[in-house]
Amino acid sequence: MLNKCLLCIQFNCSDCNYLPKKSNFYNWLCRLYIYFNLKNKINIILVNKKYIFYLNSKFKKKFSYTNTLSFYYSFYKKVKYFPLGDIFLSPNIILKESKINKINYFYYFSRIAIHSILHIVGFNHKNNKNLKKMILMENYFLSKINFNNI
Repeated sequence: MLNKCLLCIQFNCSDCNYLPKKSNFYNWLCRLYIYFNLKNKINIILVNKKYIFYLNSKFKKKFSYTNTLSFYYSFYKKVKYFPLGDIFLSPNIILKESKINKINYFYYFSRIAIHSILHIVGFNHKNNKNLKKMILMENYFLSKINFNNI
């Protein structure tokens, strides 16, 4: 069974009104932890678009809005209680993008979150081969989610 201390989900996004149920979000994240046999926690922080803009400009030197940012702490991988990484998600931007692309919001939110976690566990999409692997993994985990309960 998964150690509940490994998942740290912070729903501290005061202007984000349209979020998945925390329990369902937690349940499908558990599947990722078990699949990748993760031992360190990943912090998932939901933030507003102003804050993600700030993070993107400060750490990535990109002065634009983004739906997610992943920070992987490889140098602390061996430290038992140090987080594996932080993931910042902006539900408002994800909602806007889902409307523009005519994609179910919870499906798109889940895809973005899974994509971010895959970055934390070592996946990248620097070339087409890696991108295909990443999309296959995203699709695999998306197939395990019951979107009717979200």
